[in-house]
Amino acid sequence: MGWSQAAVTGDAVRRARAMAEFEEWDFVVSQHVRRVAEIDRTDDIVLSKELARREVTLELAQALRVTEHQVWSMVREAQIVRERTPAVWEAFRAGDLDAVRVTAIADSAARLQTRDSWQKLEHSAPEYAATHTIAELRAWLRRLRARLEPEGADAETARALADRRVNVTHNDDGTSWLNALLPTGVAIAVAERLRKAAKALPSVDPETGETDTRTREQKQADLLGHWLTSCTGTETDIRAEIAISIAATDLIGLTNGPGITRDGEPVTSAWVRELAGSEHTLFRRLVLDPRGDILDTTVLNYRPTEALRKALRWRDGTCRVAGCRAPVHDTDLDHAKPYDTGGETTASNLRCLCRKHHNMKSHDHLDDRHLDTPMRIIERYLPCPPTVGFLDLLDPKRPVRGPQLREIPHPASV
Repeated sequence: MGWSQAAVTGDAVRRARAMAEFEEWDFVVSQHVRRVAEIDRTDDIVLSKELARREVTLELAQALRVTEHQVWSMVREAQIVRERTPAVWEAFRAGDLDAVRVTAIADSAARLQTRDSWQKLEHSAPEYAATHTIAELRAWLRRLRARLEPEGADAETARALADRRVNVTHNDDGTSWLNALLPTGVAIAVAERLRKAAKALPSVDPETGETDTRTREQKQADLLGHWLTSCTGTETDIRAEIAISIAATDLIGLTNGPGITRDGEPVTSAWVRELAGSEHTLFRRLVLDPRGDILDTTVLNYRPTEALRKALRWRDGTCRVAGCRAPVHDTDLDHAKPYDTGGETTASNLRCLCRKHHNMKSHDHLDDRHLDTPMRIIERYLPCPPTVGFLDLLDPKRPVRGPQLREIPHPASV
């Protein structure tokens, strides 16, 4: 089976699975709505009606061999999507989106508060969700919420931070899990400091001459344990290199949009401003074009400069293979057109590839069709189609014949 045929068959399989999931959701919702309506029409007391509704959920769960919680989630999420983002429900019906993507979008729609935000979500989410992995979609939805309703996102973050904590769970084999709920920016800084410190450890002990055979993960775990058992103090002092993109107006407080970390996670502008005020903060400027692309730079040799490396890692964010979420600091810079055949060391000819995909490319097993476009520093969400209302000027209260509203084509589609 050739690639084109496999792609067509694979898409058909994916679409069939999504449509089967829609049939399940549609069955649950229709049955639940019908049965609950019958219950609500009875003259039973409130408690009796509530117990009868629970019985409906139980019967559906047993019929489908799922939990009652799953049934209730389908009902609740379907209601949110159908009311706030009906285009997402139609994309689900057509097989463009599967259940896990609809669930992610429903969660964001439930968190957004304004009709304008729902409309922007409805017009942007189906296209993005249909062409990206669920992990990419969830990160995109977090950025969208932070951009559309920054005050609400900040308030939600503040409430979540009130629950920050550390948990220790003991295993049966002499090990334990140490879990910490931290602000996103702090967690990113912790991970970056651990990565760089582990990488800087010598491969041979200078005192004993023994080779360090620990993996990177083992080194990071040992460093964390050492730091936590040998350091004191309660003040958070960021001493790690983290990359954050933020509009100048947000940085100085004129607007309240989020900062975006290199791996695409939103952080509050208040936290970025606090970080910017630290005496240890060093700013590096990346020049972008109006669309958010890093402007091209050319180096006249094989190895790119450190400045170009940083710019390209910021541009790509992760491995450039579609769906691969390998962190950018674990990637190699690859020449799309090989240097020895005339390929230049430029931003347009370089891309970040994790070691696995870099090896595949070097042995001609990674076609360009597997690659995604560079990450946009400035994300643009699809505008909602404008509408125009018809009004009888002689008698504004008189209903107008025909449709009350009609869509005006967006300029890009004309």
